Amino acid sequence: MKRKIRRLPLFAGLSALAFARPSRLPGQLVIQITNHCNGSCPQCGMRREAEIRRANLPAETVRNALRDCAETGVEAVSFTGGEPFINIPEILKLLDYAGDLKIPCLRSGTNGYMFAPGGEAAGLDQLIPFVEAVVKSPLRNFWISVDSADTGTHERLRGLPGVIGGIAKALPVFHARGLYPAVNLGINRCIAGAMIPPLEEPGDEDAFLENYRRGFSAFFTKAVDMGFTMANVCYPMSFETANLETGKPAYGAISDDIMVRFSRRELRLVFKALLETIPAFRKAIRIFTPLSALYALSRENSRDLLFPCLGGICYFYMDSRDGHIYPCGYRGDEDLGASVAALRTAPGSQRPFCEKCHWECFTDPSQLFGMFRHVIRHPLNVCFGKHFDRQMLRLWFSDVKYYLACDLFDGRKPFKHMINLEHTL
Repeated sequence: MKRKIRRLPLFAGLSALAFARPSRLPGQLVIQITNHCNGSCPQCGMRREAEIRRANLPAETVRNALRDCAETGVEAVSFTGGEPFINIPEILKLLDYAGDLKIPCLRSGTNGYMFAPGGEAAGLDQLIPFVEAVVKSPLRNFWISVDSADTGTHERLRGLPGVIGGIAKALPVFHARGLYPAVNLGINRCIAGAMIPPLEEPGDEDAFLENYRRGFSAFFTKAVDMGFTMANVCYPMSFETANLETGKPAYGAISDDIMVRFSRRELRLVFKALLETIPAFRKAIRIFTPLSALYALSRENSRDLLFPCLGGICYFYMDSRDGHIYPCGYRGDEDLGASVAALRTAPGSQRPFCEKCHWECFTDPSQLFGMFRHVIRHPLNVCFGKHFDRQMLRLWFSDVKYYLACDLFDGRKPFKHMINLEHTL
């Protein structure tokens, strides 16, 4: 008898809870459809100047993977790059195909190059056809990258002049048609414009922390002023984790540029600044980043508070260079083959264990669902287990209430502002 899969359009799939069952199902597959990019972002190893082997996944390979996703109950598929929309007609066809297969949660994003062709903000006659094509697709969440609160800094880093004005012009067009893009911040040293210098002496920690508080505050203010109603934050993959690149293939976003190179001490302060800034903006814009994960990442004893990643159990990554599936973009030495269906019984993936990185795509949901699983299965450990302290548990409950009040960050639903959020904060 074929097992019936209950599907819910949650941001990373409620089947993350399925790792407590004998038969596992992935909740999310991240498909890198290309590693080509037309941006010059120094914080990414796939920028257009990077000397890497470029590849596009054949459309048939992607369609095969999507059919497997539909048959095995995968609830969320994310198309990433490179620049996923570098071939707009192709990605729209793949999205339509995934929609026809009834995959509940489809996500992708862009650097926004199409909003500023020729180096200046696009006119409405250029914007409307693209917006209508994206809105017509089954895309549930669409993110647009912005790296700095300072317009000139962002456009210089990305090599995309005019793009901020184009994005601001496109947002009301999207909103009028029922899609609410999210702004996506990749944490770096220029989030407020001027470079935040490396932390040299222990006595400089207060100044470093305050710089990032101001930077994050300026960024979220900029996002709201531009018209965004949703935000996500990508955690920096410090080059201290470059050993993760030794497995091939591996997601090529790691860079050795000072823009994203942080020490462990700096990272804890960055996460602390973000943790302290987000609550002031939760009523003005839906912020996907969970406070409980930031709290764990900002602590000296972070590994005692973090749950191991669910990569290779509920979340998986498909690389553009070979079309094979891996537990994530960084465990490139663990080739799980090309079949999504085989992930049900992937060897060695029955118990979460990996703590090598903090890739937010997997870290954030792993923390949220890991806590939920622990509360359900080990209620007596809530107060005494190593993963918990009182503040951690309080923040986790506030995250759950906030996610529910934000309609689980459904990009097809408008932001209700303070109405539904008043009781959560």
